[in-house]
Amino acid sequence: MTTAPPTPIVAALDAHARRLASVHLRNLLCDAARPGRLALEAGPLHADFSRQRLDEAVLADLAAWASDCGFERRREDLFAGRVVNPTEGRPALHTALRGVGGDPAVASAVAAQLHRMDALATRLRDGGLPGFRGTPVRALVCIGIGGSDLGPRLVHDALREPGGFDVRFVANVDPDDLARELVGLDAATTAFAIVSKTFTTRETLANGLAARGWLAAGGCPPEATSGQLIGVTAAPEAARSWGIRPGLLLEFWDWVGGRYSLWSTVGLGIAVGCGPAAFAALRGGAATVDRHFRDAPLASNLPARVGLVSVWNRAFLGLPSQALIPYSERLRLLPAWAQQLVMESNGKSATLSGGRIERPTSPVVWGASGTNAQHSFFQQLHQGPDVVPVDFVVARASHTPSAYDGDDRHRILVANCVAQAAALALGREPTDGDGHRAFPGNRPSTLFTLPRIDAGSLGALLACWEHATFTAATVLGINPFDQFGVEYGKVMATSVESLLAGSDIDGIDPATRASVARLR
Repeated sequence: MTTAPPTPIVAALDAHARRLASVHLRNLLCDAARPGRLALEAGPLHADFSRQRLDEAVLADLAAWASDCGFERRREDLFAGRVVNPTEGRPALHTALRGVGGDPAVASAVAAQLHRMDALATRLRDGGLPGFRGTPVRALVCIGIGGSDLGPRLVHDALREPGGFDVRFVANVDPDDLARELVGLDAATTAFAIVSKTFTTRETLANGLAARGWLAAGGCPPEATSGQLIGVTAAPEAARSWGIRPGLLLEFWDWVGGRYSLWSTVGLGIAVGCGPAAFAALRGGAATVDRHFRDAPLASNLPARVGLVSVWNRAFLGLPSQALIPYSERLRLLPAWAQQLVMESNGKSATLSGGRIERPTSPVVWGASGTNAQHSFFQQLHQGPDVVPVDFVVARASHTPSAYDGDDRHRILVANCVAQAAALALGREPTDGDGHRAFPGNRPSTLFTLPRIDAGSLGALLACWEHATFTAATVLGINPFDQFGVEYGKVMATSVESLLAGSDIDGIDPATRASVARLR
């Protein structure tokens, strides 16, 4: 296969990468005005790109490349509700779930379902949903997987307060997951939300059946079981056939991708656990960034720059992974959420037209909360042979009030975050030739700052990452909204499951047969 020559703008970016290869970040940071020039804001979100291995010439050419790739047209298509997922023939209207984009019919449908969700959440929180013994339901177990779990779980974990309604999440089909989350719960006061776009997801429905069995084992009569089962789906007929009552059925639509679905009725667990007002504030914070992303030019568009810098690091500097380190225990699940968003969206090798992409696409996204991460893998970030770009997230103010006079834990947290970014960028020359204490530096990072970890700020942060992922997909020329790799694995699992059950399946390779034989 003949490799096509790069376009002039891509060739210019390659030249920038060669030019900057011998320029250390400590030299770039000698310019005192650099942080001010390379920072951007959107709503409550501030991002400092001054520790990235780039300069304004690179940023200008990245923006020019995005325009050449049709960024403005693709962005307009996204918000207008046109088809931006061509392999499945669908729009991607997650912004309409936040009140931005789409047409009046979409807005009306969204408002109606969110109103029903708020009413159900309020009913649960007020003790208005009785269990089979007439006692109010006091716990909700949300059963989903992937996007039906990661987003709501992250937001609930970040925003929940002590003493609130008991909401728990189950995703893994491993029986231990559900068993652990049911500890301490009473079948008479526990409801389950079965969250599945198609209401055919194997893992989710298997856990749903187990939940039914647990209710029955706890004394729930068969005819009363459906009174403690809530369905959240884009396939209402399938949910009703499964046994969900119409009054406990919430809907969303096939144009809501799983990893973008937390803003829909899939966010029921958020609304129940944190309150409808918090869910509205979350959506409001995201809408602020939606409007910024829709209206701001590329040169000052924060989510677009986040996406372009990620592509710069992966496709031009050749850095295969990207760490996300939130200096907030409330955001400890953010790396897992971003991992799915970025890698499921852009972890592809096919262009929109079905050809092969000639450059790397998605980085491997991973991370953990600081300061814990500093005592785990930061040794390798500082001194390992592989350079890993890092996105730091920190809040200026603590969510939790000081426990005593002189409580300086939040100051310690913030100091560690900024110090790690500085140390990665600047490094340190060895003392007396001692290479063990040498730090090469020149390791790029972006510092994201929020006023505090609240619903509005969190919504803005998540929307920023969504739009950054879309921007990266646009310049890479791929479709970020399908997920055929996920689906293929599920097809294979069906065949293997039949083998484990004792059936003989044609076309199974010897290694798989040997593995199944051992596991049986």
